[in-house]
Amino acid sequence: MTASEGKTGRKTGIHGAVTALVLLGVLSCMAIYAAINPESSVLFPKCPFHLLTGLECPGCGSQRALHCVLNGHFGQAAHYNILTVLAIPYIGLYAALEFTEYLIRPDKDSGRRKRMISHALLMTENLLYRGPAVRIILVTVLLFWILRNFTPAF
Repeated sequence: MTASEGKTGRKTGIHGAVTALVLLGVLSCMAIYAAINPESSVLFPKCPFHLLTGLECPGCGSQRALHCVLNGHFGQAAHYNILTVLAIPYIGLYAALEFTEYLIRPDKDSGRRKRMISHALLMTENLLYRGPAVRIILVTVLLFWILRNFTPAF
């Protein structure tokens, strides 16, 4: 084993450990949000923007919405915060793309098919999560913030 292989192996091990810790943290948070209703628990923080202004920020209701989603109450979740409900599969897709890319990461000896799949994953990520997509998300969040406070539809 060369020095560069040793470093690569160590980085891969650290990356795997960090990934496992993040996954454990996400699963733990999901279990807490599924078990405890944020609306009736002092464990969860209240929105400082709402407390100061009386208006709702784009994240207001997201804890309650997540609790509802995890318990299968999708209509109620959408009532609390539709943006959160729509963001969950979007974030999940990003996590799946990243995980898949990590699993099939091509090296210099990879076959053509593996390189093509990796390239397709990267192109999908670039389309959905970078560049213009970021601006679209920002505009969507800002519009949601305005509309939820000044129209009865939200």
